[in-house]
Amino acid sequence: MPTAPKWINDALEKIAPSMLRTVKVEEIFYLNANIKKVRLRGDFSALHFAPGFTISFRVSPTESRHYTISNVDDSARAIEFIAHIHSNAVGAQYINSLIPGDEKIKLAVLGSDKQYDPKVERQIIFGDETSLSLMSSFLPYLQQNNHPYQFLIELDDENCDIPEKLGLKNYRVYTKNNIFRDKDQIHTIPELSDDVWCDANIVLTGNVQSIQNFRKVLKENRHEGKIFAKGYWLEGKKGL
Repeated sequence: MPTAPKWINDALEKIAPSMLRTVKVEEIFYLNANIKKVRLRGDFSALHFAPGFTISFRVSPTESRHYTISNVDDSARAIEFIAHIHSNAVGAQYINSLIPGDEKIKLAVLGSDKQYDPKVERQIIFGDETSLSLMSSFLPYLQQNNHPYQFLIELDDENCDIPEKLGLKNYRVYTKNNIFRDKDQIHTIPELSDDVWCDANIVLTGNVQSIQNFRKVLKENRHEGKIFAKGYWLEGKKGL
């Protein structure tokens, strides 16, 4: 969770108003007790959305929280994101406090890291609960462009049915804190021993330790495709 002194956050809101949008909470849908989908209404017509497009909420005077947009409606007047609620941290408290009808909610528009390359035929996206929004944003582009793709997801047991609820396809679920903490087990992932995927675009997100292990294996295998890595969280560390 990015942290900055209050005066810096206050100044940014004043000098960069074009990055801010004022929105209304239109709908909240709980996929289970830990994961919720939030729909926001506002004017996003001037933005050019792509998979991985990120927004940020100021959840306290000194802290902000980033979320990946999972869906944009055709009119660009509403967006959705999926939040993983865990612990009692300030970010979780902020998201839990949102209710339908809340108005004048401010968010910052951060844009996309260009994780999706439409020129690359095959795509593999890895992550955990914090990556579900990203995967949902990728899905329509992958299907529209007829890309062979695979989602690899490590989840807590209580969240293993969430990909199906979200309508994800071509996914494989792994138990949290297991295979992606062991490089030898990562080597057993079918796509990593199949030459068909040797030049796939690979996006690694979620837990930093899992990402590091996965990336080491890809390097050892001399993976020929582009590897994009972005950690969302790390045990025992506040702010990424």
